[in-house]
Amino acid sequence: MSFLTPVFLAGLGLLSVPILIHLTQRQQSKVTAFPSLMFLRRVPFRTSNRRRIRHPLLFALRCLALILIASAFARPFLAGAPAAATGESARDVVLLLDTSHSLNYGGLWDRALAEADAVLGGLAPGDRAALVTFADRAQERAALTEDLLAVRTALGDVAPGARGTRFDPGLQLAGRILAESERPSREVILISDFQRVGWLDGGRTRLPEGVALTAVDLSDPDATNLAVADVAFHPERNGRVRVVARVANMGSDPAADLDVSLELDGRTISSRPAEVPPRGVASVAFEGVALPPGSTRGEVRINGDDLTGDDALRFVVAPDEGIEVLLLEGSAGRSDRSLFLERALAIGDDPMVRITRRRAAALEPGWLTNAAVVILNDANVSEGAGGQALIDWVRAGGGLIVMLGPRGAPGRWPQAVSALLGGQVGGVEDRSGRGGSRLGWLDYDHVVFELFSAPRSGDFSDARFFRFQRFEPAQGTTVLARFEDGEPALAERTEGEGRVLLWTSTLDRFWNDLALQPVYLPFVHQLVRHASAYRQPERWVSVGRVSELRALLSMRGLVTGATPGAGEWVLVAPDGGRQSVTVESEPVWMEFEQTGFYELRPLRSDVAMATVAVNPTLEESDLTPLAPERLIESVAGGPGTRAAATSAALDAADEETRTRELWWPLLLLAALVLVTESILANRWARRRPPSRGMARAT
Repeated sequence: MSFLTPVFLAGLGLLSVPILIHLTQRQQSKVTAFPSLMFLRRVPFRTSNRRRIRHPLLFALRCLALILIASAFARPFLAGAPAAATGESARDVVLLLDTSHSLNYGGLWDRALAEADAVLGGLAPGDRAALVTFADRAQERAALTEDLLAVRTALGDVAPGARGTRFDPGLQLAGRILAESERPSREVILISDFQRVGWLDGGRTRLPEGVALTAVDLSDPDATNLAVADVAFHPERNGRVRVVARVANMGSDPAADLDVSLELDGRTISSRPAEVPPRGVASVAFEGVALPPGSTRGEVRINGDDLTGDDALRFVVAPDEGIEVLLLEGSAGRSDRSLFLERALAIGDDPMVRITRRRAAALEPGWLTNAAVVILNDANVSEGAGGQALIDWVRAGGGLIVMLGPRGAPGRWPQAVSALLGGQVGGVEDRSGRGGSRLGWLDYDHVVFELFSAPRSGDFSDARFFRFQRFEPAQGTTVLARFEDGEPALAERTEGEGRVLLWTSTLDRFWNDLALQPVYLPFVHQLVRHASAYRQPERWVSVGRVSELRALLSMRGLVTGATPGAGEWVLVAPDGGRQSVTVESEPVWMEFEQTGFYELRPLRSDVAMATVAVNPTLEESDLTPLAPERLIESVAGGPGTRAAATSAALDAADEETRTRELWWPLLLLAALVLVTESILANRWARRRPPSRGMARAT
């Protein structure tokens, strides 16, 4: 026998009340007046100490009544084995257990296991159970079976991982399992902390008709969490890199005296204090550090809290080489023709742009060796090795930006070089007499202009163009911007592995005033990034990411060309586990399941050729819970059906509990005891016991 509210057993202390009453009660003597005592014989008076209970039966009844009342309030029940389920009452239950990263918070996982064990313990013989775990994908750990021991064994083998929360995969798998069941009673019991981020894209899943859903909510409404949200790297002109970390506070209380540290290759470089406002973000900047050649492992770490998995953000960083730009000018004219362009590109460090300015007429093949982008700023390309080297360089993957001004005359270029433009230049169009022309159309879907596609992100219509070169694009050339009358302003052409961008005016104040507009600086940076095919270095990936092996190798410069040579590789996980990978002609995909550093090594070598840092997703750090009722109503396809099914299951469970509870028989028995005690006490009170200390007449 067990008790639902054992605290009421403290009422047994009231047993001291009848004991005190019986031990302290005194009999009142009655005095009778006699006229004379001369005819009475004197008898010695003897007294006895009243330390014994006079009416033991009344005392026992009163104590028994108090025991019964206290026990009834404690709500005892029999914990015997449930009755075996018949064919009509047997249930199929899918235990749907959340194993996402957030279940590592505090003691949530222990609570989840206890709830799951309680569900299995409440099943009757003949009921079947299955175990399904889910995070951002679901897995069936134990199929529907009456062998609950097998389900418990599978339950002992699971643990929360590092993946994010998504309810849809788990509910879909549970629905498929129960859809194949023919039993009339089918139920999904969902045990989760019900993170709101897990249902942001939900609402598409529906459980089969007649399947009930019971939610076991583990969420803590007062949960708080701090996480390292991001780390940015800013190269400096002195060759150092400045690291800036962002720390997010997911709770409603401010975080003060927070210690944020930067570690490189396992060594703490610097620490900074930080204060993070409630539901806010704080930036912490570290002094510039000199990075060694090659890649370096690093971490930004904060004080530990109840969810330690996001207290550190791991990354792999290497010295940023930036974008090398070769700026080719004409041999005559103003010496400051490239001043606006050069100074605009020198601003910013993401990425850092390094410019080498030379005369186009003296172009030498060696100048192109380290360049990622060549800018022809109103300059002509002459015959010779330089022109042919430029063609070969573009076709090999280089980026060429051509700006046509008054001195740029593609008609005088070598024919092969002129063909790079992808069209015919028709001469200067003068619009100065009409106050200039404006840009009338831009392809905001293109990478050059997508930065300006959002509202209030930049307006090109304020710029006035007084002159530009007419251009007739050839087939295969894409126009990205046009003037009001439809004349091309910016065109792009692919040549081999490289690309050519043609701007039909200047990028200074000579033919237009674009250099005076706010959009000028981001526009020229976008041009250079796109021409160079620049991609932000991937410092880390989120857990669950799938990467192609050759792309990973190319990231470290280990493979050149489209297809790497065949070879054997070993992927070493953060926990030391090894996976053999063979590079062949077909793509080889790898999935990162753990947080930490993965190493890719050649077979029979302990030297890491590539390192990948893996972190939990930031959204998993937000522990804000979702109301389980919202999920239940959405999954059921209608609140009426779902509420009825759930209520029926709960009513049946309550009815079974009530049949085993003993509080009401105890109260009835206590009432009978009190009635019996009252009858006996009234009857015995009318009797007068004989006095032992009175004188006797002779």
